[in-house]
Amino acid sequence: MSAQPGSGKGHVRRDHAEGQTARLMAEVWYAQIPELADPALLAALRSVSAETEVQEQSLTVPHTDLTTELEEGVMPLLTAVVLASPLGLGAKRLPDASQTWDWAEAESALATCTGSLLVTELLAQHFTPQQRVTGLMRVLQALLTVTRPAAVHWPASQRVTDPDRFDPDGLDGVINVRFFTVGAEEAMLMDTLGLDLFELPDVQCHYRDFSPADVAAMLYDTAVYLFRSGDVIDDGHTISGPRGDEHFRCRHEDALVDPQRVVVDVDLGEPYAAGERYRPG
Repeated sequence: MSAQPGSGKGHVRRDHAEGQTARLMAEVWYAQIPELADPALLAALRSVSAETEVQEQSLTVPHTDLTTELEEGVMPLLTAVVLASPLGLGAKRLPDASQTWDWAEAESALATCTGSLLVTELLAQHFTPQQRVTGLMRVLQALLTVTRPAAVHWPASQRVTDPDRFDPDGLDGVINVRFFTVGAEEAMLMDTLGLDLFELPDVQCHYRDFSPADVAAMLYDTAVYLFRSGDVIDDGHTISGPRGDEHFRCRHEDALVDPQRVVVDVDLGEPYAAGERYRPG
């Protein structure tokens, strides 16, 4: 497997249709699914928004302080809590926790679960990434506080998180750092997953003989920077390495591991970089 030169920012490929926005969502897993009509849950959500609406099999939370101006008028961001399909129906299975590296108990926590609730945004294409995350995190925090789930699965990032370590002001779960061993040369590949949801590039690094913990921290910090600032790392620009005195060159390229998308590839240089590299003079 080798990195091939991409054609820059304009070449990002996404699974979602042109003009549409994939949904940010969190799947909250339980040993026993709570009732959506639970008065304590409704009170918690109405503390987020007094206009929370109760519907059959769902709750809708309008964020009146997170709005956008459309031709039809001012529109609030909407977050919904929905009863998910039961285990065993169709392709419904427990989440895969194999790319969760910071919670050793993720699989055992999921093994206790019988079902889940989905926390998902509605009609979010007109809102900024930060607005979308803020709205979902507010509702998720209320849900976690009242219902005490076993685990939270983030489908877009392939991560499972511990509800007891939830940070409503962070991006834990929204962004994941994945790890792979590549080829007979035993090189390593790490990438982030989650930013493509916001039409931003993820970050990847194909390397050997470098601390995985340092690479993971560097990729995560870079992904957070891209989330906050947008796709501002141009081809040929550098980012600081984990030791403070390194500067690693970046380039937009096709991701080496699915899902297909464009990423900001971080070149650690010799002797650490793995795979074939495009290095213009």
